[in-house]
Amino acid sequence: MDTKKIAAMLAAVEKGSLTSAARELGYTQSGLTHMMNALEAELGLNLLVRSKNGVHLSPAGQELLGHMKKLLEAAQELDAAAGALREQSFTTLRLGAYASVAGQWLPSVLAEFRRLSPETDVVMDVGGVIEVYDKLKNDELDCAIVSYQEALCQGLQVVPLADDALLAILPPGSCETAAFPLSGFEGREFLMPSFDFNLDIDPLFEQGLEKIASRVRHTNLDDAGIVSMVAHGLGVSILSTLIMRGIPENVQALPLEPPAVRRLCIAMSERRQNDRNIRRFIRCAQSVVERLEGQPSALS
Repeated sequence: MDTKKIAAMLAAVEKGSLTSAARELGYTQSGLTHMMNALEAELGLNLLVRSKNGVHLSPAGQELLGHMKKLLEAAQELDAAAGALREQSFTTLRLGAYASVAGQWLPSVLAEFRRLSPETDVVMDVGGVIEVYDKLKNDELDCAIVSYQEALCQGLQVVPLADDALLAILPPGSCETAAFPLSGFEGREFLMPSFDFNLDIDPLFEQGLEKIASRVRHTNLDDAGIVSMVAHGLGVSILSTLIMRGIPENVQALPLEPPAVRRLCIAMSERRQNDRNIRRFIRCAQSVVERLEGQPSALS
């Protein structure tokens, strides 16, 4: 029910005149009369008594007066609560990211964001691929820097940031070439990183006519743990350039052949893509990442 009609009717009763109420509310008299007729038709009751002396409530209108006032009060409380939430969305940004992104990019991005938006508080949430995507879709995060996953991106809006090259992580001195062929993983013990990084790695082993069959060992290790295992000759792995920047390199970290990347982007729900804070964060992230990494990638 349109509460504007009820508010207009109560104003007319208070003024005792449709003409006076229309003038105060900014309606034409015919427009206000049409609203009153529509309200009475909606309720199936005559609410107003019209005479040459003005208007007043009918018996049915008197009976419903208390309910109509409560409805208006509830509508005003709803508007106030919605306004408070809108204001909160302008002053808080709930941001998700992977640990590598949080360690390498976000300090510079957030410093720039704070300079442009000092009134906005950023709440950080670091997690794995599926965890971050789930929180986006459950409205627990406003936006997140994630690797592009076509299946997980359904219903989300994405903005590209940069391609993060994937590297073969090998024991020291185990390869003499400048790049490591994917076929070199065939039959080797492969330490699969945790936090759903397999979503970026599995397609590499499944591309082409002949799938690569390594001996995959799923781990519950963080990135530094994977590197330590490889350094001690306990297997090989694949990590990204951004990840390896935060880990002392006591292993060989070589580009893959053919080259492979994880495509990092900012994801948000489609209904939040015009949020003022999110758009400002996107501009800051694009500017900083372009300065750090070069031109951002284009998602295909």
